[in-house]
Amino acid sequence: MKYLLACLLLALPVNSALATPVYTVVAPLQLAQGGGELSKSEAAAVAQRKHGGKVLNVSRSGSVYRVKLLLDSGRVKIVTVPASR
Repeated sequence: MKYLLACLLLALPVNSALATPVYTVVAPLQLAQGGGELSKSEAAAVAQRKHGGKVLNVSRSGSVYRVKLLLDSGRVKIVTVPASR
């Protein structure tokens, strides 16, 4: 019984990892001299240049943009791009 429980517990992280999106932090490129902040379209371009795929959604939360990408493999990847340059 303990062996079966141990096997089930070991299998859970593998199964749950397949169902969760991947989060990646991408440093923005220096698009212009000086400070400032990226627009939604610039954040999407930074994420798309780095990972490829199709941009599904861009949202901002505080000082970061959350860019959701649909990769060519069919996988959804969520990329975090800092809003500041």
